[in-house]
Amino acid sequence: MFRKTILATTLAAAISGCSVSPQVVSPDNVLSTVKSDLDRLDREQAVADAPVSLNEAIARAVKFNREKKLKALESALAQGQVDLVRYEMLPDLTASAGYAKRNNFAASASVTFTDGQPNALGPNPTYSVSQDKERSNGSVAFSWNILDFGLSYVRAHQQADRYLIAKERERKVGHNITQEVRAAYWRAVSAERLLQKISPLIGDASRALDNSRRVEQLRLRSPLEALFYQRELLDVQRSLQSLRQDLINAKTELAALMGMKPGSEFELADVSQPDFTVPELSISLQEMEEQALSQRPELVETYYQKRISAADTRAAMLSMLPGITLEAGAYRDNSDFLLNQDWTSVGARISWNLFDVFKVGAERDLAKTREALAEEQRLAASMAVLTQVHLSNIRFEQARKSFELADQYFDVANRINAHTRNSAQTQRGSELDLIRESLNTLLAELRRDVAYANLQNSYGRVFVTMGMDLLPDDYKEAGLTNLTSAIEQRFDRWKRGELEQVKAATPVSAEADIENPSLTKSAEANQSSDSPLI
Repeated sequence: MFRKTILATTLAAAISGCSVSPQVVSPDNVLSTVKSDLDRLDREQAVADAPVSLNEAIARAVKFNREKKLKALESALAQGQVDLVRYEMLPDLTASAGYAKRNNFAASASVTFTDGQPNALGPNPTYSVSQDKERSNGSVAFSWNILDFGLSYVRAHQQADRYLIAKERERKVGHNITQEVRAAYWRAVSAERLLQKISPLIGDASRALDNSRRVEQLRLRSPLEALFYQRELLDVQRSLQSLRQDLINAKTELAALMGMKPGSEFELADVSQPDFTVPELSISLQEMEEQALSQRPELVETYYQKRISAADTRAAMLSMLPGITLEAGAYRDNSDFLLNQDWTSVGARISWNLFDVFKVGAERDLAKTREALAEEQRLAASMAVLTQVHLSNIRFEQARKSFELADQYFDVANRINAHTRNSAQTQRGSELDLIRESLNTLLAELRRDVAYANLQNSYGRVFVTMGMDLLPDDYKEAGLTNLTSAIEQRFDRWKRGELEQVKAATPVSAEADIENPSLTKSAEANQSSDSPLI
């Protein structure tokens, strides 16, 4: 009966294992998930009731951008790994229990041993029994490998450094997203202002084109002259349509950075009253270099990488030491054939791979190479950061000159357009000249706005290359209004040259509790030059 039960159980397990097959996600499940995602995105985005300023746009991006939240979750995961590694330093304490049952007794016989060979079993052997058919046992055993404890201690410190690296990368995401929002904001402001002027100008060109076609049909002018006129009007329309295509997506891109759904309605504060004030740098180049070398996340990360490399060397040396294991346990077995059904035992074991002694020299050489590599990586990163600081300063100066030139060009184009409009009103100028100069003025205004956007972008990049944190330490817990105010106050201090105290390059501990998780582009892309709208 017992054998039949075992056979049936095994057969049932085998059949159930072979019955597993891939299952496609049902359309109803997908639709339900889509509806749930849309509802959640609606709930988690904050509605912009008032015009959004640049500082508020940055605050919204930090609070609601999905990629920023993803980076925060990665940092939280790294902190969880630190907690897990801590438990690996604890000894093993194993509790076990068992039950066994046989259908007959485990009876055995024995024979004597003569001249190195066992004697033959006699015709009537005597069997003996030393255990019950049914028995249960349990134990609680303690085991501690001192070498494993040392290795786990080193790995715990390495994981703590990896957590700090994750926090530095989260800082870098904050730097990148503030820079991206700054560029997208001024681009959206330019788009909002200019799109309001493009549509009327396209309407004027369309009406002039219709009038020219009627003139051509009535033969009031020569056909060739009318066609030349129409071609210039069509060129104007094509330029305006291309310009509108370049500008129409700017606000949607800004909304995506702020964590808003596409199509969300909001206004920008600088559209109605644009302020083209030229920002000034109140920081010397030497201060910029010192701040960058002490605060850039990429450089702080190299310090942690160096400590991780040094810990790898210690772990390699520890692994070549003898392994000592301490053991202790309490045991119980309910067999009636045992004199003592409860007992305790203690012990110690030592093991050592003697061939490890030949690896000592190679490990030392590898350790020196590893440390030299980490040092060179840090120096290379420092040189790259210094180069970025100088380039950001040069780009800012060039952007300021470009804006001043674009502003002068727009002023001249605006005055030409005014004279052309006056001539058109007194019928001394053609309608085509008026439309053409209106387009030139619009393009000049666009270039002025683009130049100012590049100026603001270059200005913000100066602080990004220095590793300055625009966000306060408690930004995840702060409300949107308080965070906007904190960003504005901090940036105002930077404008006055009041920089924060230089942070230590190597924080001591990763034991601080991680905050509740609330985008990222690469650092190389963030350091690229500004791309104009046209």
